[in-house]
Amino acid sequence: MNIALILAGGTDPNFQMSIPKQFVNVFNRPVIVYTLEKFQNHKDIDAIMVACLDGWQEMVRTYAKQFNIDKLKWVISGGKNGQASAENGVTVLQEVCRDDDVIIVHDAIRPLVSDHIITDSIRVCRQQGMGVAAMRTMDTIMHTVDGKIGTNSISRYSIIRIQTPQAYRLDKLTDIQEKAKGAGITGEVDMNSVVSKLGEPVYFSKGSELNMKINTVEDVEIFKALYKMQQEAGKEEGQR
Repeated sequence: MNIALILAGGTDPNFQMSIPKQFVNVFNRPVIVYTLEKFQNHKDIDAIMVACLDGWQEMVRTYAKQFNIDKLKWVISGGKNGQASAENGVTVLQEVCRDDDVIIVHDAIRPLVSDHIITDSIRVCRQQGMGVAAMRTMDTIMHTVDGKIGTNSISRYSIIRIQTPQAYRLDKLTDIQEKAKGAGITGEVDMNSVVSKLGEPVYFSKGSELNMKINTVEDVEIFKALYKMQQEAGKEEGQR
């Protein structure tokens, strides 16, 4: 099976709205619903789990009924960070899944993930044990300590930007978690960071500039514009 594990457990004190980013309404639907629909509609996804912020679990179940997300099978408590939320999910999935099942970990606040990106993460995972969405940066990169002064330039050709989805075989995720506990690695933003700290290679799948992460109020407006553009492009394509 291929199971999507949607991480929706975080809060951001710098986000200038009264509710968490993943539950902000855009065109009368919360951001998390757009994300859930991407996996609901993907032919290779068999089930969905949401690791959710406490107090919002029942709301997620309500959204699933309202928007026909019938692949949603589990809503669990999220953790303080991406690593902890993924660990919570894996603890549950170990009881019901096989070692070779693929767990596709994805941020709830990346609602524009495409079918192609999801498919490629699964493909690379089946080949390598993991498939982490990533892409090259076109910007000049500099090292800085305080965000005000740059100290040295870093070649952009040696830098890659990590996104989600991050797909792993369940037995690989279990192994990563056990090794991380033994090494005292905690508090990481994602499992890819844990893998790299363990000194193991990270295998990349395809990412995209459009696979944006909503971090700010401005990002919400960008998402609105991109979504509207995609919808209009789809209508034009359907009329041809």
